[in-house]
Amino acid sequence: MRGLTGLGLSVLLPLWTGTALALPSDFVNTLRGSNSSGGYSRGNTFPATAVPFGFNFWTPMTDANSKSWIYDFNRSAIQAFTISHMPSPWMSDRQTFQVMPQSGSVTVDRATRGAAFSHANETARAHSYSVKFNNGIQTEIAPTDHAASWRFTFPGTSSYLLFDTVDGVNGSITLDKANGVVSGYTDHATGWGPAPRMYFYAKFSKAIAESANVTGQRAVTSWVRFSTTAGEKVTMSIATSFISVAQAQSNLSQEIGTKSFDTVKQEAQDAWNALLGKIEVEGATDDQKTILYSNMYRSFLYPNSAWENVNGTPTYASPYASGHPLKTGKVYVNNGFWDTYRTTWPLYALLIPTRTGEMLDGFVNGYKDGGWVTRWSAPGYANIMVGTNSDVIFADAYLKGVRNFDVSAAYDSMLRNAMSYSSDPARGRKGMNRSIFLGYTPQDVVGESTSWSLEGYLNDFGIAQLAQALGRTEDAQYFLNRSLNYVNIFSSSVGFFRGKNSNGSWRTSDADFKANRWGCEYTEGNAWHYSVLAPQDGQGLANLYFGKSGLANKLDALFAAPRDYDVGCYGGVIHEMVEAYDVNMGQYAHSNQPVHHTLYMYSYAGTPWRIQQRVRDVINTGYQSGLGNGYGYLGDEDNGEMSAWYLFSAMGFYPVSMGRPEYAIGAPYFTKMTVHLENGKDLVINAPNVSNTNRYIQSVALNGQAYTRNYLPHSALVNGAILDFNMGSAATVWGSGSADVPVSITTGTAVPQPLADVAKGGTISASGDNAASGEGTAQGFDDNSLTKWLAFQSTPWIRYQLTGGAKTVKMYTLTSANDFPGRDPKAWTLQASNDGTTWVTLDTRTGQDFPWRYQTRAFTINNATAYSQYRLQINETHGDSITQLAEIELLGK
Repeated sequence: MRGLTGLGLSVLLPLWTGTALALPSDFVNTLRGSNSSGGYSRGNTFPATAVPFGFNFWTPMTDANSKSWIYDFNRSAIQAFTISHMPSPWMSDRQTFQVMPQSGSVTVDRATRGAAFSHANETARAHSYSVKFNNGIQTEIAPTDHAASWRFTFPGTSSYLLFDTVDGVNGSITLDKANGVVSGYTDHATGWGPAPRMYFYAKFSKAIAESANVTGQRAVTSWVRFSTTAGEKVTMSIATSFISVAQAQSNLSQEIGTKSFDTVKQEAQDAWNALLGKIEVEGATDDQKTILYSNMYRSFLYPNSAWENVNGTPTYASPYASGHPLKTGKVYVNNGFWDTYRTTWPLYALLIPTRTGEMLDGFVNGYKDGGWVTRWSAPGYANIMVGTNSDVIFADAYLKGVRNFDVSAAYDSMLRNAMSYSSDPARGRKGMNRSIFLGYTPQDVVGESTSWSLEGYLNDFGIAQLAQALGRTEDAQYFLNRSLNYVNIFSSSVGFFRGKNSNGSWRTSDADFKANRWGCEYTEGNAWHYSVLAPQDGQGLANLYFGKSGLANKLDALFAAPRDYDVGCYGGVIHEMVEAYDVNMGQYAHSNQPVHHTLYMYSYAGTPWRIQQRVRDVINTGYQSGLGNGYGYLGDEDNGEMSAWYLFSAMGFYPVSMGRPEYAIGAPYFTKMTVHLENGKDLVINAPNVSNTNRYIQSVALNGQAYTRNYLPHSALVNGAILDFNMGSAATVWGSGSADVPVSITTGTAVPQPLADVAKGGTISASGDNAASGEGTAQGFDDNSLTKWLAFQSTPWIRYQLTGGAKTVKMYTLTSANDFPGRDPKAWTLQASNDGTTWVTLDTRTGQDFPWRYQTRAFTINNATAYSQYRLQINETHGDSITQLAEIELLGK
């Protein structure tokens, strides 16, 4: 055993016997998934060399004018090496700068300058990249956080480095021949934000013999020449900054200075081994180790630091604020939370909780700068994907003991996402002017509404969990109730969640409904893919399907269904459809994220043996080593999500219900895995008899004691544990007892009945009405926060008389209007009556604030009596003589 320290971590690393590969980093193959295109994805990755969560990626380019598919495994020539900040080809690259070594003469044209190579002469690792071209030039790259050491071996006496970038990118370059320095900047190119400008500073180990800018080309196109001997090595040390050239120079001094290429490479390898070595595996082939450690590399590649050490102070150019002002602190970027909330963030919380808190705090800093946490950071706000899944990420981490982030600000960001309307489609949840009050996102207002709804309920559950932990019991009750609203979009007539319009009608008739139709109300999927997306309440979901056996049957039906697809509202085939078809597991499309919890929902059905049956097939078919062909995955490997799914599933458990600190038990893949936890304890997973045949759990022991529950609390693992799995060839009833299933919100067999607004269809009156202006009492109860009730009084009252008899109101909500915060209510009383004469006070509030416009606030009341009339008396505004509210709800049964 040998010890390595990196990233503040210390682990013991094994020296595997029977193989020449001794360290985890030696198994990493960054080419996995690069045999991809926009039409078919085997990962849609590129060979990024970096340190874990690093500031920069360093990569070869087979297409030096691409901002998306920059490296294609099937191409035989490399046109440049580049600094990259690309989180996904679908999000495009930004802040780039290219270098291309040449010999004999300079060639600028990309196709002509492309240097032929063989993958046999290419080594692509996390900590270094090397390729020797057919022309004899070799390029090697070793990274630090903000910098890299490059080593070129030239075959001739006249050797060049060409500097370049993609078309349309503004920039500037200075060639300081006398001091052997190249410096300048490039602008963001693409990406979402826009991103800050990137500055660079480079020095060389050999004097520059000649240099020139190339006229008529891109702004930074230029070259330097070295007088070399055949086989001579020239080193370039280069650093970047989002602050200034001077800071790039400082970053270079801090991270490389006078270090040799080999020293930089070794330090990068040590940093990776410190993380990769947190998982040891026994009973694995070399191919399986390549899959395992390459998946760990992908998991720890994102998100990326975007801060710098400025005179000892963490500082960043904010991608969230106009003009990118300098801020003190740390910020992280490059994450699609719709993807990563499912697996990577719970993996970080388990393996590296301290770093998890730092990264989460980096996204909280984004909230402080821009007013919202991004849905998809690339690096700024992107109008893409569904759900504000940072909500459940924050909650899950906190409940698992991560404390080193500003949880108060994080909680505020969650409230803003869940309780306020945003006119900017790139910020917050879409359709919040209606969905809060309807209990679902209406399809005639927002496309992909079913996905928006289901993700919203899941995130509401996360908010409820964190609210309870923080002692915000009123919020907790409200959001827990909202997390049950998934029942509002379940159609029993077709047996699926489906799109509903704002008037309560389904998007399609039952006759026109097709479960395999893609798009429309679903994001990158169809009704099958979203059929069990309510892991926060597995028992309640089961009750929709007529009990646990019905849930098990629904899951079985998903796997048994024909794998055909209807292109639906996409209007044509998209790559996800083809990949889902190729998974060949019915409608279980492991090639994309919406189904990644699906296998583990068998836990709630009391049939965990079905997980054990199927999870091994998914691992065996969905993940390939990629050696020699650039394969790796079926579908996009988004920011480590697909990889982290593998890691959890190989360990034998999975975070099926994010926001709840527990894991559903699946089945271990290897005979032994040892997980070195940050606190120095070990989690040991033994399954000595496991194999493709012996895939079924016969029994489980936790720390030597028989264990029958089919889920594990986080607390049972985080301080170290020994899990012993006795595996066999036949399915058993282990973990199928009524007391063995994971926790749900719902208990019993009834379908959940969340509180709903009872103020519908009744009679409204007020002390002042402004109906003529379209801002009257009716607008206070129209389920739309873009309208409002406005009263020309500072202490008005508004009364609602219910239809259909008295109802018991348990909560109510008030929503601030679009403007003039001084008109917000500050103090009020809610009263109730059955005769309109005798009024009972149910609730009194004082000193209340609405920090945001269009913000809904919820208030619980201790009331068990049904009333037919409710009256809100405003006692004080925030200083204005006019009162306004966008919406009032009375939540009851």
